[in-house]
Amino acid sequence: MTTNIVEALKSTLKRAREYPLLLLLDSIVEKMVEWFNERREKAQNLTSPLTPECERQLRHVWGEAGMLVPTQINANEWVILGGGYDAVVDLQQMTCTCKKFELEKLPCEHALRAAGEIGENKFYECCLIYYNVS
Repeated sequence: MTTNIVEALKSTLKRAREYPLLLLLDSIVEKMVEWFNERREKAQNLTSPLTPECERQLRHVWGEAGMLVPTQINANEWVILGGGYDAVVDLQQMTCTCKKFELEKLPCEHALRAAGEIGENKFYECCLIYYNVS
């Protein structure tokens, strides 16, 4: 399915475009209800607190974070060494000197490594609430 809603509607309503206006509107409503129902069912089956795309991104970044060496400065700050760029991460302020953490509001590999040292699911708390499915 395409991400452009206009193209998606255009391709799924090829036959319905020939209908009178009220039947065309009924067809559009029916298709939208079908799509929303499919998405609702998918959302009910999610096991992660994050959206599937965010979860995929974090899993990809976690692979890169495994090679980094964390050193704790204080309760919230860490120095992360390795990976071609040494970084300072502040988990409370949600910042990293690589700036990816601030821009995307998803933990970069440095932040993931630091959060992983604190607790297994701590990195979920480092994600902006807009990425949560709840």
